[in-house]
Amino acid sequence: MKTFVTLFISSATFGIVIAAVYYVWSRGEWAGTLLLGLMAIGLTFASGYAILAERDADLDGDRKDLENADAAGEDLGIYTTSSAWPILMAFSVLVFLIGAVWIPFLLAVGLAAMLLVLWRLGAESSRIA
Repeated sequence: MKTFVTLFISSATFGIVIAAVYYVWSRGEWAGTLLLGLMAIGLTFASGYAILAERDADLDGDRKDLENADAAGEDLGIYTTSSAWPILMAFSVLVFLIGAVWIPFLLAVGLAAMLLVLWRLGAESSRIA
């Protein structure tokens, strides 16, 4: 829990500092400052919740004597490490986003490509099991 709280509090502090720098740099632009401040508030809230509600939690990350092999837990699923589909998914999302911004035709092409890639990635994952 200590590691979690330290990470979130340091990230919230970073958000506050960046919000202040952004406010000064942008000469009072409030939308970005507000969003960066909300990020800091959210991280502070999560840290406060962890401190108050989960103070008795015993997390593996807090133990200095623990090795990675000792912390290994349950199997989380099948991950294809030598597959081209994840990079093709990234390119499909890129085409989709370009289409959303500039060319509506690419929006449809990107969506169709994402669906195709998801279908093939799912088929490949089920075949490995």
